[in-house]
Amino acid sequence: MRDNASQNPALDGTDTAEALARYRARAGTWGRAGLALLAGSGVIGLTAARRGLDDVVEMVPNLLALSLAALGMGLVSLRLSGRMRRHLAAAPWTACAAVSVPRGSRAATVVLRDPATGEVWPLTVWAVWRRYQPVRPGLDGVLWWCGDPRTGGVIAPPGGTELIWTRAVRGSGARRLAVQRAQRAGLLERRLPRTPSDGSSVSDGSFVSLVSDAPHASHAAAMSKAAPRRRGLFRWIALVGVVLLGLGGAALNAASEDPQIDLTVLSQQPDGTCEVRWSDPWSGARREGPFRCDPDRDPLLEEWWTGWVVSYGPWKGDLYDSDLRGTPADDVNTALSLAGAALTLTGLVGGVAKRVYRPEPSA
Repeated sequence: MRDNASQNPALDGTDTAEALARYRARAGTWGRAGLALLAGSGVIGLTAARRGLDDVVEMVPNLLALSLAALGMGLVSLRLSGRMRRHLAAAPWTACAAVSVPRGSRAATVVLRDPATGEVWPLTVWAVWRRYQPVRPGLDGVLWWCGDPRTGGVIAPPGGTELIWTRAVRGSGARRLAVQRAQRAGLLERRLPRTPSDGSSVSDGSFVSLVSDAPHASHAAAMSKAAPRRRGLFRWIALVGVVLLGLGGAALNAASEDPQIDLTVLSQQPDGTCEVRWSDPWSGARREGPFRCDPDRDPLLEEWWTGWVVSYGPWKGDLYDSDLRGTPADDVNTALSLAGAALTLTGLVGGVAKRVYRPEPSA
């Protein structure tokens, strides 16, 4: 390739720096979504198992798989953002003739031609199809490139407003096939763009700035700085969900410490409704109240049974049986956990969707 020492690094461009920041923010969102969903899946699983909700328990492995997939996507994207930053900070953009070639069910492939040497580089695109679409070579057949074609690099549409990581196509046969398809698509007949020392690219008589100092880019940057940043609705939904999830999880954890106590059965109805007496496990005071006994218990246990006492929150001291009857504590805890998980998932998925599908500002 030509000597690029006289040109500014690609990361010096405002549009490129903002595109990298957006990419890293998306990666962080996926990572946080995966962690939150992982925690929520655990809480949902524990809650459902404790209440005997077998149908919900069977769904937990799917939730765990989804959370791990989101977490993995976030971590991989964060790693790629670091690679992008290193390349973009070390070298300027290079305008290359480009052709996108199909590879069936495999990852998309783009073939670039170096404007200085005429070398042809088949590259595998590391991005989902929706993200690749804005970067796919248009009618002008030009993409910007920054990196090492042997190990990997970044491609972008002219302007550097979207960044995609690529690496060399593996396998000599696959590379040769990609080059042949690019040749049939007319890559070698296209006029090679060149990059003069002033940082502008020439292709088919048109000039495109390789740094973000064009009037429209400056205007867009100024508008971005002037516009107030609004905290999105989904962020608040996720925050409320995390708080509810935390409260529900803390209460469920506290419930595991509820003391089991002996009860003296004072009277009992045929349906199992009892009047019982017990000693408060904290103050030792004698208390009496209704309870649900097992009507089919052994006659030897006619005057004795056992129960549990709530040890936390506004329900502390409530007496309940093995089926959690006698206090609203468990219902409230379950509702908090499930509502928190649902709100957290809604906020994260909605926030991610809003970021991913948010239209770019027009020039």
